[in-house]
Amino acid sequence: MPVLIDSSLLIAAMNARETHHGRAAAALESSATSGVLVPVTILAETMGLVGRRYGLHHQRRIWDAALGSALTILSADAALIEQARAIDRAYEDVGFGFADCMLLATCERERIARVLSFDRQLAAYRPSFAAALEVLP
Repeated sequence: MPVLIDSSLLIAAMNARETHHGRAAAALESSATSGVLVPVTILAETMGLVGRRYGLHHQRRIWDAALGSALTILSADAALIEQARAIDRAYEDVGFGFADCMLLATCERERIARVLSFDRQLAAYRPSFAAALEVLP
């Protein structure tokens, strides 16, 4: 079963200096055969964070790594953005940001209840098609 990836895990997996690098790399490796999907909005968030923290050189390295990897990049459209806004309204008290809501809307669209992320707040979301969202590792 495929898994979606969040910025927190993507950044940790691609930077050996990150605290959770080992766990992130292992989670990516163990999920590779089932398919790792990244919403384009998560990739954009990741690129922005990396650019601000580490500079454009590192941003470009991650860009190239994402393009040369087994990650499948998923597009966004107006319907997905509307679904993300509906999730934001329903979970307003949790405080999900835009990228989180887009990730969760992608979970719904793709019917995937597994997310690679260090953001445990995502577990508050209840998919319409599953009992719970599994946030790994």
